[in-house]
Amino acid sequence: MSEPLELQLARCRQQVEHLEARLTGLLESITDGFMMIDREWRFSYVNQAAERIVRRTRDDIVGQVLWQVFPEVTGTLFEREYRRAMTDSVSVTFEEYYPELDLWLEVHAYPSEEGLAVYFQDIGRRKRVEERLAYHADHDALTGLANRSMLERRLQQSCLPSQGHARRIALLYIDLDDFQSINDSLGHELGDRVLVEVAARVQQQVRRSDTVARLGGDAFVVLLPEPDDETVVVERLLAAIARPYRLDEHELHLTASIGIAVHEGGSPSTQLIQQADLAMYQAKRRGRNTYDWFSCELNTRVSQRVTLRSALQRAIDEQQFELHYQPQVHGASGRIVGCEALLRWRHPERGFIPPAEFIGLAEDTGQIIAINDWVVRTACRDNRRLNDLGLGEYPMAVNISPMQFHRSGFVERIQEMLDEAGLPPALLELELTENIMLESADQAIETLHALRRLGVGVVIDDFGTGFSSLSYLKHLPIDKIKIDRSFISEVTSDHRDAAIVQGIITMANSLQLKVIAEGVETQAHYAYLSKHLCDLFQGFYFAYPMPFEELLPFLQDHHAAANDLRPEDHGVVAPTILLLDDEANILSALNRTLRRDGYRILTATSARDAFDLLATQEVALVISDQRMPEMSGTEFLKRVKALYPQILQIILSGYTDLKTVTEAINEGGIYKFLTKPWDDDELRLVVQQAIRDAALQDARNRRQGQDGHTGSDT
Repeated sequence: MSEPLELQLARCRQQVEHLEARLTGLLESITDGFMMIDREWRFSYVNQAAERIVRRTRDDIVGQVLWQVFPEVTGTLFEREYRRAMTDSVSVTFEEYYPELDLWLEVHAYPSEEGLAVYFQDIGRRKRVEERLAYHADHDALTGLANRSMLERRLQQSCLPSQGHARRIALLYIDLDDFQSINDSLGHELGDRVLVEVAARVQQQVRRSDTVARLGGDAFVVLLPEPDDETVVVERLLAAIARPYRLDEHELHLTASIGIAVHEGGSPSTQLIQQADLAMYQAKRRGRNTYDWFSCELNTRVSQRVTLRSALQRAIDEQQFELHYQPQVHGASGRIVGCEALLRWRHPERGFIPPAEFIGLAEDTGQIIAINDWVVRTACRDNRRLNDLGLGEYPMAVNISPMQFHRSGFVERIQEMLDEAGLPPALLELELTENIMLESADQAIETLHALRRLGVGVVIDDFGTGFSSLSYLKHLPIDKIKIDRSFISEVTSDHRDAAIVQGIITMANSLQLKVIAEGVETQAHYAYLSKHLCDLFQGFYFAYPMPFEELLPFLQDHHAAANDLRPEDHGVVAPTILLLDDEANILSALNRTLRRDGYRILTATSARDAFDLLATQEVALVISDQRMPEMSGTEFLKRVKALYPQILQIILSGYTDLKTVTEAINEGGIYKFLTKPWDDDELRLVVQQAIRDAALQDARNRRQGQDGHTGSDT
């Protein structure tokens, strides 16, 4: 007799409950997270592992909608895959990072009629292991730099065209010079420490977007996408690697050779490492501690440098150099007090090559020694010729390379060249930069004292641009400080340059040193520096550099002009200045300002009176107002120019419109245009220079007349 239906159903329910209990127990015992999600996206079950992994209790989750409990998954791979499984009734498996809980999860979702059964596990530890393995697969174990595998991938990526245009890539192959000797003598452990330090130094010299790799041993590679100037990077790398390495009790010195290859869309990028490697070996053959190019385009520059070096040696051997001399002027008197000898290279094919193009190369190659010797010897010989002609004793300034200054026997060599020329040591000045103090400061000071004992003058050139300590300055036996031209060019308009210049002058005066400003090119430069008690001047405002053959008549004219301007007690009449202005108070003020310098002053309130004075008096300079009732200043000076072309003319006007200035310059042949109200000191400087120029022109005219007379007699 069969069992009643109710008993059968009860037994089935017990079996189901037993199975559910066993399943629940099983699900609660597993380490994977498990969740049941119904068709309405509500959680129906969450096991203990899931609570632990997602850090939520089942009471917070069960019965809630997935997107409300975990709103951060919206729009992520989690949502896309869950919906795909539910909609398409397909099982899905994926890995995804859940940033809100800092979890890497591996997820398996299985659809059913009830919804989704989702298994997931925390795979963070596995991911970290994989990341470490991936890191070591792409990085050098010793230095942490990229290895060859990563370098090649980065290289291929960098060479991909950008917006249809080929990208420019530079690759530097760095190999340490004679590194094996460190391993052999001090052991591989210390050698490894050196390699780690080299890697750090290389990384410090490049951009974050660049790739630094170690290919093994002592070989490093730097990948430079779109470099600004790879030459600058290479030179920084050479300098950084060459700095001493202090490890334990050891101080080690290393250099490197660098090969450079450039990709611009031509050859395959895979050849770039090989090309740079070949260029590196070329650099080693050239003497190490240098670099060489593989790129044809850039190799041209290196070839030009090699060619220039050879041409420079020929110039030394064949004496293709010339000296041009630029006078130096004493501001207060206007007298020439010396000259600087400036090197010029007359190349047989290229003509004059500027010093900036070859002096640096000569410093690098050591050819500067022979060049400096020639310059000093030639300057001494030419200065002796000036003395023999009776034009006065002018100290000749010569630039000296730091390399020559630190050379053994330098002072003895200078004395030898002075003796050869028969030139007194006091007529030679050596211009040295502050950088002589960077190497063996004590020895440099001793050399300067030896020059002082010899009687040779010493000038610190380009002052303010070097790197020496000012504390040394008080100990240096020097005579002058030369302010670098970079501070002079904008001294009247840049408060920073002005502050530097004033500081240098004040400091030099306190140390009882003379100050010479180079690069003085305008009257404004001269006036500003004079106001701030600068002693000496050099620049285009006074004279351009000139060959010795042109220097001779230049000095003769200045010598004659100086004699013409001597005081009246020497039998010379003071220069006469004519002042024209229709305002008596202006004439009175000008008279008071200019009379202090000993000029003979004539005044007129009308053009008619001025012409009468010009007809009866020897006038050197006319200073005229622009706006006057009878005629304008430009019209008056135009007539003066026609009648007395030797007289210099200055317009002094309170009206500075463009038309007035243009008329003054174009119509009257004006020497200077000055504005009212004027600065007394600046006006005096302008007038002093005008009087000197007038005397100089008069001396030049007399000399040319004498030369013409002598020529006709011949």
